[in-house]
Amino acid sequence: MLRELTQTYVAAFDKKDLQGCAALMHDAFALEDPVVKRVDGKAAALAAVANIFSSVTDLRFRARNIFIDGNTSLIEFVLELDGKVLTGVDVIEWRDGKMTELRAYLDV
Repeated sequence: MLRELTQTYVAAFDKKDLQGCAALMHDAFALEDPVVKRVDGKAAALAAVANIFSSVTDLRFRARNIFIDGNTSLIEFVLELDGKVLTGVDVIEWRDGKMTELRAYLDV
């Protein structure tokens, strides 16, 4: 189940589908990455994601690998933002089919 949910998140982010991302977030969702640092709460996290989506014309998000361990999924990813290629890992904590926390680590 977590593999499918993780694949759904990858597809939503790749399509810049904010509502698709929102549907996967728990109300108490927290987002942490090198750019936004840490934001707590679904609304704040969605604002940060919306900012990412609106700041680029071309976004591509692909999973090289997805690993599942208990209630955690790890995505080894390639993210292209207007031609700039970033690689990294997302660590996602899940509860009841919703993401409670996403920690992104980028090779910058």
